[in-house]
Amino acid sequence: MPIARLAIVGGTGPQGRGLALRFATAGLAVVVGSRERAKAEGLVDAMRGAHPGLDLRGDENGAAIAGADVVVLALAPEGLAATLETLRDRLTGRLVIDVVVPLALRDGLAVHAPPAGAASAGELVQATLARSRVAGAFKTIPASQLLAVDRPLDGDVLICGDDAAARAEVAALVARIPALRAVDAGPMGNARAIEGITALLVNLNRAHRAHTSIRVLGLD
Repeated sequence: MPIARLAIVGGTGPQGRGLALRFATAGLAVVVGSRERAKAEGLVDAMRGAHPGLDLRGDENGAAIAGADVVVLALAPEGLAATLETLRDRLTGRLVIDVVVPLALRDGLAVHAPPAGAASAGELVQATLARSRVAGAFKTIPASQLLAVDRPLDGDVLICGDDAAARAEVAALVARIPALRAVDAGPMGNARAIEGITALLVNLNRAHRAHTSIRVLGLD
C-alpha cells in the first residue's frame, strides 16, 4: 500500500518528535498529534524552523489521524489504555505502529513495567485495537538518536505483531530511513522481550553514558 501521510499520536514527546523528523526527512507528510492542538502546533512550528522544507503539521490527536495512511502510537505508557479506548473506532482498518515501552525505576535500575492486564504494551495495543492492523516497532531506537537528524542512525528495528502483512508494511517504512534495517521479529508475544531489551539498553546507557541500540548478527 503506498504511504504518503503518517500521524503520530502523542507525538510531542522525544520519541514522537524524533520519528516525525525522520519520516518527514524520508519524504512523508507527517502530522504530530497531542491532547492539546496548540501544543502540537507550537512544537511543529519550532521543528519547521529548525528543519525548513519538511512537511510537518500539528493537531489534536483525534484530528491528526484523519486521512493518515499510518498511525504511530508514541504515547506515554500511563495514558496508553485510555487513549486507545478513545481512538479505537477511528483506528479501525488502519495500520498502527506501537512504539511504547513501559518502564519503571526500581532500586536504581530501569525495568519493564507492563500495563495492567497485559504482558507488554504491544499486546495491550493489539488486544484493544482488534480491528486495526497492529505492529510494534522502533522500541529499541533511542529518541536521542532519532532527534539527531544530521547524524545517520545505526541499528536494527525489531518488528513484531500477529499480522504478517502489517509487519511487512512497517518493514518497508523502516527501509525509507537510511542505515536502519528491519528485522521481522514474529508474533506480538515477542514484544515482551523487545520491551525488556529496551530496559537493558537504558541501564547500559546510564552506566556507560552512551546511546546504545541493537543489531542482530547472523541474518542474511
